[in-house]
Amino acid sequence: MNLSSRDINQKTNHSISDACIYFCRLVDFESKLSMAYLSQTLNEAAEGKTFALKLKYGLFLMATGVLLLPIPWLIVVIASTMLWVGMIGWSYKTAPAQWLSRKTDNALLWLAQKIMKDERDSPYLYSYIGVGILAPILFFGSYYIQVTYLGANEGWGWKNWLAALAYNVMNYGPYFAFFSKVATMIHKEGHTPKGMFKGAFGIFDNFHGHVLSLLYGHVPQAYPMGHMRIHHKDDNAADDVTSTIFYDRSHAARFLIYLFEFALFWSGLSVAHYHYKRGKMKEFRKMAYGMLAFYGFMALVMYINFWFGFAYLLIPHMSCIFLLAAINYTWHAWTDASEPKNIYKNSITILEGQYNVYNEDYHVEHHKRPQTHWRDYPVNYAKHIEEYKKNRSVIFKDTQAFELFFLILFNDFEKMADNFVDLNGDMSREDIIALLKKRLAPVR
Repeated sequence: MNLSSRDINQKTNHSISDACIYFCRLVDFESKLSMAYLSQTLNEAAEGKTFALKLKYGLFLMATGVLLLPIPWLIVVIASTMLWVGMIGWSYKTAPAQWLSRKTDNALLWLAQKIMKDERDSPYLYSYIGVGILAPILFFGSYYIQVTYLGANEGWGWKNWLAALAYNVMNYGPYFAFFSKVATMIHKEGHTPKGMFKGAFGIFDNFHGHVLSLLYGHVPQAYPMGHMRIHHKDDNAADDVTSTIFYDRSHAARFLIYLFEFALFWSGLSVAHYHYKRGKMKEFRKMAYGMLAFYGFMALVMYINFWFGFAYLLIPHMSCIFLLAAINYTWHAWTDASEPKNIYKNSITILEGQYNVYNEDYHVEHHKRPQTHWRDYPVNYAKHIEEYKKNRSVIFKDTQAFELFFLILFNDFEKMADNFVDLNGDMSREDIIALLKKRLAPVR
């Protein structure tokens, strides 16, 4: 019997889906075993006094330590991107640079009016055009240089590693601007299921999430299937697979619990499992296909040249897990244990942020009104200021998420208090520190 190409494709898709379902059944947990159960179990082991519990937690820390391996590499990369912007940052304020910036902004606004549904999204085009062209050229160009000039197929030495480091620095951009823009754009695309572009230009609607994601450590479909359908549905509460509420965030080592959970989320495993357990097979299959695309691409590249795939895909993937785990952990570190689903109390806001990409610093607004345009976040914050006051929302000023992350790890409540915004104007410094400590406590 002859089969058409359509029949073959359908059979292939069903075979892949069936294989994914079978795999999920193999690793399926008992009904009680959710991410919430896992979090509470690990926190119990972390706080345990018995030898058995201490051993259990110790073994967990050793295993999770694998996720920390890219940190030395990541430190060098980020330091290099900061040195980069330090060397050229002065040029941004020169008259020619300001003139060029205005002309480029106007040109992109004109283009956005032609091809985008909302012209206010014109800044996105810097990433679509700039990083969209640069990143693939860097990746494939790096492979050509590694093989042709550095003998990557014959062996991998210090010159190969130096070239890989240079690639990672350039891929991240000055002050890791390219990385942050791509990560934010994948987030924005996930929140725009109907697309950002008009008509035939709709082919670019998921360009970051489906194409650039492969080069920046993001698994396709993780945002629409995980972030949108789980994180925003459960808002950091018990059923959220990236919830922070079950362990004491004032202990630095507890971040390793979150890092482990976030790795399960970012890889797609806990997202696929979440949908499979609830019988949402459409969402499960989409997540499974995203995982197959990402890890299949990585496996193919590593098969062609193991060390190239390791340095250019696996390390960026592991680095991405750590960076975004730190960011998400910070957005939801402060939560009222008595009201874990109260968005005004389980997310933070940063005013006049030092690294505010497309108003992501208004994280309460992002969760409370996720479909609001990002340019309206400050407007809505001012409009609903009384709700923030009533709930004593945790608000900071003149800082950034990464700084707050390290302040949490080092328990620097004095510095936190320096940047805290008391909207009600009735809290002493001691009151502020007490509130910050209280909202780092776990739900029991």
